Amino acid sequence: MSVQECAQYCLKNTERNATYFSRFGDGRYAEDYAYFVAADGDSSQPQEIFIFKKSFFGFIDLDRYTFVMSNIQNNNSADEENKFGSVQFFTRDDNGEKETGATLIFFGSKKDSDITEYEYTLTVKEGSNVYRGTVLKNEYIWFVKFYDLGNIDENHKKEISQVKFYDSKGNLVDVYQ
Repeated sequence: MSVQECAQYCLKNTERNATYFSRFGDGRYAEDYAYFVAADGDSSQPQEIFIFKKSFFGFIDLDRYTFVMSNIQNNNSADEENKFGSVQFFTRDDNGEKETGATLIFFGSKKDSDITEYEYTLTVKEGSNVYRGTVLKNEYIWFVKFYDLGNIDENHKKEISQVKFYDSKGNLVDVYQ
């Protein structure tokens, strides 16, 4: 599919009744992932994302994408509002090999929440630490990505937990356990 066909696919398959999907790229691979997040729609419905992976014709880049998955879910929020969505999956590298660590994505429509910063606990073999960051955003959506997560064994442990989302005034908006 072309980028326009990806957007049309999202519009055709939205359960949130979104009329616009904003796109973020991954940037980790030549065969990049494209994330289309619902920028609007019924805010009483869960946040929505469609994931596509760039496809090449041999070595030729025709700017075509293959559908990977979509995720429409309720989050682990303490309340029933849908201020953010999340998806965890295993990406494939440019050789088509499945990564050993998972990718975890948090996303949402700026129409539904003014999330600008986040705080999370990262647990590795040596212990746990709390970190703070600023979300990636454009005028329609916000987006947070974590890579190479997993617990294959104690030496490769990398887990994200207790993600707190804050608005532009520093107020706690929501928490992912």
